[in-house]
Amino acid sequence: MPEYNDALVQKIRSAAATIPGDFPVAVNYVNYAASLRKWSDLIENGSNDPATMARTVFQLQYPQGYIMVDAGMDRQVHHFFETESPQPFNDSAAAQVARAVQQAKLILITHEHGDHVAGAIRNTDVAIANKTILTTQQANTLVNDPQMPEIKLDENRKKQFIITDFESVLPVAPGVVLIKAPGHTKGEIMIYAKLQDGKEFIFAGDVSWTYKGITDKKQKPKSERKRVGENDEEVAQELAWLNERLVKDKMTILVSHDDVMLPQFAAQGIIGNRLQLK
Repeated sequence: MPEYNDALVQKIRSAAATIPGDFPVAVNYVNYAASLRKWSDLIENGSNDPATMARTVFQLQYPQGYIMVDAGMDRQVHHFFETESPQPFNDSAAAQVARAVQQAKLILITHEHGDHVAGAIRNTDVAIANKTILTTQQANTLVNDPQMPEIKLDENRKKQFIITDFESVLPVAPGVVLIKAPGHTKGEIMIYAKLQDGKEFIFAGDVSWTYKGITDKKQKPKSERKRVGENDEEVAQELAWLNERLVKDKMTILVSHDDVMLPQFAAQGIIGNRLQLK
């Protein structure tokens, strides 16, 4: 686990410039499903007001092609999250996500939970594994202790993926750097991206389930942290570091399950609200 400080920021920025080529030109996202919750389910000391936990994927658009950040899930995996009642699932949007994953140059997975990785495991295109990066921790979880049977990998299938291990940061494309961030899961990563216009983004995965968790440096409710098996100390350090990136560096933090700020970022033109498909 890296030390989350200003030195890490400089290390990330330097790493982003190590792979030659054009930087990305835009970030796009789509919300393809949701879980209807209360704020008290998503953030510590949250209210009992209704809240939506969005299910999203992101796309880093380059002049020639794009990279996907997370791969979505199909309706069968979505059923895992319908423990109490049916939850929204947009079949059309999910089909677009599946197609975007097929067309991507590279697929990055923030962590090994079904709503983030299933689209890379269960997509009918067998070539997807060959362009999907999994960390050693993510792959080991998917083999030995998957969140659900539908995303389990065996050792032979695991070998089809790009398996990598790194200590703190790893550049994977021009302007794009993986950041080790265990806590929510053992294999959680954050992803840094710098666009050609100089704008900086961090894809925070599930370090927080809400943008408010980062602005207020608040973790998920204790009951949810226990259920998921989070490491409170690690997540606290990551939240504080992300908060500093907002305040000190004016980076845009993209939270996978946020349903408040992502639409606002799209309305402001900071990110696109649909995937670019061929």
